Amino acid sequence: MQYVQDSFDTGTVIAAWLSPGALEELEPLLRRLLAGKQIFIKQSDGSYRPQGWEYGLARGFQFSELCEPALRPQRH
Repeated sequence: MQYVQDSFDTGTVIAAWLSPGALEELEPLLRRLLAGKQIFIKQSDGSYRPQGWEYGLARGFQFSELCEPALRPQRH
C-alpha cells in the first residue's frame, strides 16, 4: 500500500472517491448520494467537503478518507 501525503492548499479542488470506511459512517441516504467520484474542496481547517455541500453536510472528510485524490483539471 502506498501512502500519499496531503500537499494541497486551502481552496484546492480535487476529484476523489470516499473510502469504504467513510461511506459506512454516513446515513443510508447520504451514502447513496456520496458514492462514486466526487469533487471536493479543501477547507481552511484541512478537511475536505464535497462541492455544493458547504452548508448542508455537518462534517468534512480527512485526506486519509479519500481514495485516489487528483487535481481537477481546470476549464478554460
